Amino acid sequence: MLVLTRKKNEQICINDDIVLTVLRIQGGKVRVGIECPHKIPIRRSEVPVEMLCEDESLLQEPLATAEHLVV
Repeated sequence: MLVLTRKKNEQICINDDIVLTVLRIQGGKVRVGIECPHKIPIRRSEVPVEMLCEDESLLQEPLATAEHLVV
């Protein structure tokens, strides 16, 4: 695991197409923005895929994309 320290508005780039930006730090919480291609699915790790979608056919679709997700 690579651990990096970032301040507000600083970024982390992964390859040429994924950018994580620290948007806000407040108390013990960090708000992170994610920019990546639409084809890359994004989900919170604490929510199992099975709980998000009961219909197995929908599991083939991205659960969220960077276009509409700010963690």
